[in-house]
Amino acid sequence: MTGRTIFSRATSLLVAPLLVIGLCFPASSRAGDPLPTASPDAVGLSPQRLGQLDAMLKRAVDEGKVAGGIVLIARHGKIAYFNNFGRADSDRAMRKDTIFRIASMTKPLTAAAIMMLNEEGRILLSDPVSKYIPEFKNPKVMVAPPKGSKLPYRLVPAKREITIRDLLTHTAGLSYRFLANWLPDARHKGLAELYSEAGISDGLSETEGTMGEMVKTLGRLPLMAHPGESYDYSLSYDVLGYVVEVVSGMTLPEFLEERLFKPLKMTDTSFFLPPEKRERLSALWESRDGKVTPFSDGVKQDGNYYFSASFPYSGPRTYNSGGAGVLSTAADYFRFCQMLLNKGELDGVRVLGRKTVEWMTATNHIGDLDETLLHGKGWKFGLGFAIETERGHDVDAGSVGVFEWAGIFSTRFGVDPKEEKITIYLTQTNPFSMHIELWDKVNAFSAAAVVD
Repeated sequence: MTGRTIFSRATSLLVAPLLVIGLCFPASSRAGDPLPTASPDAVGLSPQRLGQLDAMLKRAVDEGKVAGGIVLIARHGKIAYFNNFGRADSDRAMRKDTIFRIASMTKPLTAAAIMMLNEEGRILLSDPVSKYIPEFKNPKVMVAPPKGSKLPYRLVPAKREITIRDLLTHTAGLSYRFLANWLPDARHKGLAELYSEAGISDGLSETEGTMGEMVKTLGRLPLMAHPGESYDYSLSYDVLGYVVEVVSGMTLPEFLEERLFKPLKMTDTSFFLPPEKRERLSALWESRDGKVTPFSDGVKQDGNYYFSASFPYSGPRTYNSGGAGVLSTAADYFRFCQMLLNKGELDGVRVLGRKTVEWMTATNHIGDLDETLLHGKGWKFGLGFAIETERGHDVDAGSVGVFEWAGIFSTRFGVDPKEEKITIYLTQTNPFSMHIELWDKVNAFSAAAVVD
């Protein structure tokens, strides 16, 4: 079962009318911060075909699939399409500098931090996680009980320890609580129950304590598969975030701010929202019964899925989730993507080596396994990114070599190295199943606009 089936089962599409605003040609993300821009023609994109994307986005708002959002398309280092559409909140139009909860689009940022430490020889990808977090020593694995047993599972010693590479590739045997909503098999349900009893957070709501405290608790719990044997999307990037903290002696926000956000001039990217930027944060929208309504503050529950609209600005603000905690803008995330497309450098500042970026974005690290959460057969996983390694399957991002990822609050990006093209799609819509069809359409229009 692919992630598309999973999320389409989770809920159905709903409708509510809204208005589209914005233009497809950008000027800047905000006053005083110009972005590299070009007309579509100048970078080999068809303005007429991009104009069709305008109409599609308007329909998405009119049909109530989203309240509003942003699409950014860049080629050859220049932004050629930057459209803000619909509403950011009940009383606010979407703007190009609107801030979004990017959720799992945090993971590539954490992967970059880990690879910086690897480049400096401070960690190796082959290192056991227990070298840095002793609670992961001697893990146990949940397996099916003998036939006739009334027990839901039994525990056996793992065949080997979890490595840093296992965490980067989601092959560590960990899980997320929320996945039991869409993957109600014994493994996911069993781990969701254990995670719930232990107070494990998915990082999507106000959370007491620190990431390090939660990760240590996670290390004492069973795995759902032997390390390296199964691709299972998981909390592994929160574990990696804590590895960054242990090795660097800095908090993950401090490390990313110093080593990634400042060098790349990602000035609106952070783990929690500064008070002066509160009015720029998009609402988190619920689509239900033909209406699109902003969520109120506080934690909401949908089965095993706990989430909140208010975690960026309320609550303890102590849990710096390496897998889901970052806020950002389209302009900021474009700069991160362009750095990757440039093989580790942007505006004369190098943050990663060329070979490291190739290792992260252009190398299959899961062998015969497939990336099954968002894609399925034919898609693989690098170090922080799904990678399209062949065409001819249902999920086609445009070129062999595209790498991409998404966030559960309905955000997504894709980078096409062959065409030197970046596509970013940001909304804040729950449930996530609303997002998949729209991303596929945005991606199709983005690919179809290439004419040179």
